[in-house]
Amino acid sequence: MPAHLALDDSRTDGTGTPSGHGEHRLTVSVRIASATAAAVRAALGAALAAAPGPPAPASVRTAVRDTADGAELTLSCPATATGTAVADAAAVGRLFADTARLLAPPDARDGGGTLRWERAPAGEPPGPERPGASPDAARGDLLRLADVIPGTGSGPYVRHLDRRLPAALGARLDRLADETGRTPDDVAHLALTVVLQRLGVAPETLGTLRPGRTDRTGTDRTGARGAQEAVPARPVDPDQDARTALALPSTGPAATGAPPFDLVLDRRGTPPLPQGWELLDFWCPAGDGITLALRRTGTGPVLRAESAAPAGQDRLRALLDLWEGLLADLLARPGAPLSALALLPAGQEERQAAVLARAQARAAAAPAAPLAARFREHVRTRPDAPACRQGIRTWSYRRLGRRAAAVAARLAGLGDGAVVAVLADAEPDLLAALLAVSSRGATFLPLSPQEPAARLRDALVRSGASLLLTGTGAPAVPAPGGCPVLALRDIEDAGPDGEELPAPPAGVCAAPAYLLRTSGSTGVPKLVAVGRPSLDNYLDWAARTLLTGGSPVPVVSSPIFDASLKQTLGPLYAGGCVQLLTAHRLDLEAVRAELSHMAAPVTLNCVPSYFSALLSDEEDAGDGPTMRLDRLLLGGEPLSADLLRRIRDRYPAVEVWNFYGPTETTSTATAGPMLPAGGIHVGTPVAGAAVAVVDRHGAVLPEGVVGEVVIAGPGVALGYLGEGSGPSPFTTVRPAGRTVRVYRTGDLGRLDGDGNLRVAGRRDSQIKLNGWRIDLQEVEQVARRAPGVREAVVVLDDRTGTPCLRAFVTGRDAEPAAVRRALGELLPRPMVPASVTVLPRFDTTATGKVDRAALLARATGPA
Repeated sequence: MPAHLALDDSRTDGTGTPSGHGEHRLTVSVRIASATAAAVRAALGAALAAAPGPPAPASVRTAVRDTADGAELTLSCPATATGTAVADAAAVGRLFADTARLLAPPDARDGGGTLRWERAPAGEPPGPERPGASPDAARGDLLRLADVIPGTGSGPYVRHLDRRLPAALGARLDRLADETGRTPDDVAHLALTVVLQRLGVAPETLGTLRPGRTDRTGTDRTGARGAQEAVPARPVDPDQDARTALALPSTGPAATGAPPFDLVLDRRGTPPLPQGWELLDFWCPAGDGITLALRRTGTGPVLRAESAAPAGQDRLRALLDLWEGLLADLLARPGAPLSALALLPAGQEERQAAVLARAQARAAAAPAAPLAARFREHVRTRPDAPACRQGIRTWSYRRLGRRAAAVAARLAGLGDGAVVAVLADAEPDLLAALLAVSSRGATFLPLSPQEPAARLRDALVRSGASLLLTGTGAPAVPAPGGCPVLALRDIEDAGPDGEELPAPPAGVCAAPAYLLRTSGSTGVPKLVAVGRPSLDNYLDWAARTLLTGGSPVPVVSSPIFDASLKQTLGPLYAGGCVQLLTAHRLDLEAVRAELSHMAAPVTLNCVPSYFSALLSDEEDAGDGPTMRLDRLLLGGEPLSADLLRRIRDRYPAVEVWNFYGPTETTSTATAGPMLPAGGIHVGTPVAGAAVAVVDRHGAVLPEGVVGEVVIAGPGVALGYLGEGSGPSPFTTVRPAGRTVRVYRTGDLGRLDGDGNLRVAGRRDSQIKLNGWRIDLQEVEQVARRAPGVREAVVVLDDRTGTPCLRAFVTGRDAEPAAVRRALGELLPRPMVPASVTVLPRFDTTATGKVDRAALLARATGPA
């Protein structure tokens, strides 16, 4: 509706539509070139007085004005059933036809100016009464529109948004409809159904509103007043093409117990207009959700999204992006499988493709300086500078260089890419061993002394390790044949005139820099092979951005966790000093005490659950000294709002960053500061990476839409060692026809309006239990709000064949019964855990993350 036309006796919002939350009104604006405003006002009043309805005269709001091009009329009336009748496009069209007859000269009026009305026969069975079904019929196993299009969280709220399609696209739309014997609305409906299916939303949540068979009184010809036919969409076969799918029914009968419609596609059309009248705008939301429509105007087709209550403009824009993008590609390639169609308009897809392609190009560009070369340069230029410090002991670059050279001498003869396992914890010899292996062009495999012997042997066997180096306190490991064991303590230091650390191999070495293990779906850890350029690129980024302020970064991560790379190799690459703790990282009280007595504030990099445990220990200690913190770099696990609040309460001046990146992308792909008003996100791409969100078929999604996170760029690993022939997460996507290598993370997320990635959990954290789709992280968030709870973890327990949820919480004042009661008050019964176990702290894996399997063994309550 033109914003300058205010309706009589009504208020308008900024969109020019009737204000009032959730008001269901039909609004139409037309131009009548041959009439004056006074004549239109009189004729419309007479037509309303003569009509039995709908619309009822008392409910109509109008505005008429004269313009240079004729009279402009805006009419608004209720668009929902009021107990007697409902106004729709057809009813308004009849009202306009009567108005046009009264505007015509008396001798030109059809029927001599007398308005005649037809009555409908009664006695036929009633039809459906309104779009959608009862909200209490919703099922818990369906993804809803709000789950996948939450929006970016930015921008204004509006009542409607239009997307005008190019004339050429409109011509293709008409041509495909003609070729298949369907209507343009049928083609638009197919595109929308495919969009929802590609996002994982049940097609049943899309209702189609067709013209009701109403007579001039608004009585449906089946006898139901104000009825409209609203039926759910049918699922489509994603392997079919558009022509095949259009030959099949697009809708089905409404099912008993079906969920309410999240979307309604309004196919009732616009009001039929008398000759010489021009449609300016038409607005008619149906139901409480979002109404979509394909409108026809004088300038071509328009996709419209509208809502009775104001909706986020970003949500409506994302929805129109998806609809337009897939419809455009469908019309351009009607013979392509529906699963292969793009989900973005061409311009947006090209921009996304360019970002991903640039990240891929960085991976092929000139690599950063190799780790061993940077270290040799620091030894040469700053030999007496501290390279690592542990307690009162300090190792200079000269001393660490000699130690690394001595280890490297024992590795002579190993071929490029030979795997050398290093079983050592936080000690100077760990640094010397990693430098030595890297300088020889070999591949290091970090192992932890805290791992079981069987797991250590498995890593040696599956990696094909050529040598095992062991540090102080390393357990005895039954190494496989062909893998000798060399204790680092048995290697004598090189003397003052000993050899230097060898220069790294010339050129780009194709062998991996290191192997790290990550969990596998079969229970057997996968060996991730990370290339040398990836490691050097990552360390170069860390040196230029994270390690420039001189704040020490204590080594609190296990060497088998990739976060340790920025704590150990990062400072050595940058020419800084590695801060080794004297306390073992699992001795929280000792670690906290050591951090409290640091000479300078530190940058602490750890997983959130580890810092939560440190914080709990400090909170329980009362008024003792606090940890000396400058920055917190958290990552490896989701950061909860409750932990962030606790951090801000106790350390208001500490800068908190949230990091994100799987092992398969060299530790960190995105990072961002947690600002007070910004909510929790994982920041923007770093270290040359690029991030996109895709659907299950690899099509890029717009901002504000949830899909699977994919990562491109120089950090993407080489792959899995010994990877089988099955589907691999190391794959390609083809936005705008460009082939880009990516890693599919399995994480669900969306991009917000500032380009920040907001991770929404993992696909495998969304389980099905008793027919309900349950996100374990949602249950955990509710549990953290229970009285006395600090942290919460929820695990699916299927040990007995009868799956159930188990909750584990920390907090001195937490009570199992109170926690379960709080969960029951906020969650549906299927989402309430069968038991709640209170623990002093959570069990952790060797990498410091929560050990969910170990927690199950400590569950209280019925097994």
